[in-house]
Amino acid sequence: MPHAYFGSRLCQANVAGKVCQPPVVVRARLLAAGFLLFLTGCMSAPTADNTKGPIVLPGLNLTLIKVQPGTFVMGHPPGNGSESDENALTQVTLTKPFWLGATEVTIAQWRQFADATGYRTKPEITGEGMWAWVGGAASYEKQPGTSWRNPGRVEKPDENLPVSGVNWDDTQAFCAWLTQRERAAGRLPAGYIYSLPTEAQWEYANKAGTGKVDEANPDEVAWHGGNSGMKLHPVALKKPNVWGFYDMIGNVWEWCQDWYGPYPGNSVTDYVGPEPADLSRAIRNIRGNSFSGTGTHNTGYTNRWGTTNNRDGYRGTLGFRLALVAAGK
Repeated sequence: MPHAYFGSRLCQANVAGKVCQPPVVVRARLLAAGFLLFLTGCMSAPTADNTKGPIVLPGLNLTLIKVQPGTFVMGHPPGNGSESDENALTQVTLTKPFWLGATEVTIAQWRQFADATGYRTKPEITGEGMWAWVGGAASYEKQPGTSWRNPGRVEKPDENLPVSGVNWDDTQAFCAWLTQRERAAGRLPAGYIYSLPTEAQWEYANKAGTGKVDEANPDEVAWHGGNSGMKLHPVALKKPNVWGFYDMIGNVWEWCQDWYGPYPGNSVTDYVGPEPADLSRAIRNIRGNSFSGTGTHNTGYTNRWGTTNNRDGYRGTLGFRLALVAAGK
């Protein structure tokens, strides 16, 4: 079955707070990131494309940074806490450019979609709530009344927090809405749709041409279990990677478009995790770890959620990042 993408529209709200860079500085850095892509090398030379630079989605205030085609090694060699599902090193060549959100999708951005469409997630409809991180042996606890609107039992959560408590199907609705809106407005590049990134696209952008598999200075770039206070933080408070992407490690795990499974090894082109034969056990890829991750490898570039069965998606540690990708993969 060919891999299907769905379009989506996202936005990035201005980041406020004493520890955050002023919005004008954040905005300037995001816009500069498009130029930086041409200066940052990877294992193969970038391919020219007719659509240049970053894309800023009107009304959503979300910047998507262009990522040029190239080749990288996907996965992590054994050691330093890596898990077996990361160890089949695979050389992946991506032949088409794509755009990826500079930040995770925020509550404010999701709210625009929900208000425009009347969309409601399952925790909102049933009132059963979503799974909050509580740590210890339980790890998660379902807290009635919580949802993306109220992820932490607070009356007015910060609108610049990454949205959480949305599952993979919810993200597809968001993407379809954005694709339709941007196509109707004549702003959609020819042959492209809004989607989640594939796992390969996500890891390529996270490694950003550096070849790194682990982060030497995680406190500078990530909210993790050692510095987060075990709670979400507004996006873009930490340093971006060299291609301009914020919070790819930590804060919230991020949904990917394709299916979880073993890496193929050797060399592949435009890799997409294939649909498993047994869909009753199938899970989607989730990458990046969250504010709750502890241990030597939880701030690594290659960390996968893995085969754990806690995958209904309605979790306070799980959100997503928007991509603009070539249709048909």
